[in-house]
Amino acid sequence: MATHPGDRELNAVLRDGSTVHVCPAKPADAPAVRLLLRGLSDRSRWLRFFSACPDLATAARWATEVDNDRRYGLVATVGGHGQIVGHAGLERESDRPERAEVALEVADAMQGRGLGTALLCQLAEAANQLGIQVLDAEVLPENRQMLRVFRDCGYPVKVRSRPGVELVELQIGPAAQPRSRRSRRARRHDRGPGPPANRRADHGKPLGHARVKGRRGRRLVSEIAR
Repeated sequence: MATHPGDRELNAVLRDGSTVHVCPAKPADAPAVRLLLRGLSDRSRWLRFFSACPDLATAARWATEVDNDRRYGLVATVGGHGQIVGHAGLERESDRPERAEVALEVADAMQGRGLGTALLCQLAEAANQLGIQVLDAEVLPENRQMLRVFRDCGYPVKVRSRPGVELVELQIGPAAQPRSRRSRRARRHDRGPGPPANRRADHGKPLGHARVKGRRGRRLVSEIAR
């Protein structure tokens, strides 16, 4: 167990046996995260931002300008050059610091392999260390795969339907521990001496993405979509 969320670093084995390296996001990752977002399919980009033309530079800055307290993020990389293939981030709500809004992106070529679940589980553990008890997200109703990612994480989930959107709450506080470690679709390994091997990225089922919700989330999406 990492002693602080900023020190969280591990290799995760996905459903197909391939390995990704998971570590905290940092400002220097912004160009690579922007490449990740630029490489998303039109459908994945729509499911993530609720917009066909988001401002990717703004989104990349949000993902990487972190302080490991109010805002925190994780990136997943493959290959010797550390290509970023996934990101999960959160931002604490200013008026309710025990809650945070969460966003998630996975490269299309890595979808359907458990990477989204692995990132969300690690983000939940880090958030718990920060004293956060609930992760919130907005998910489009047709994005059933993303809803399953929240359920696969093993923590109690509440989903409330609103016109055009599903409001998801992941209960991660001390009283809401995961049902079973087996519910986490990715197995964690201790950090090895070098970067994980890059495995062939077979296309899986469309995963889609969650976006940050609430007043600040809507403001961010508005800025991104300009």
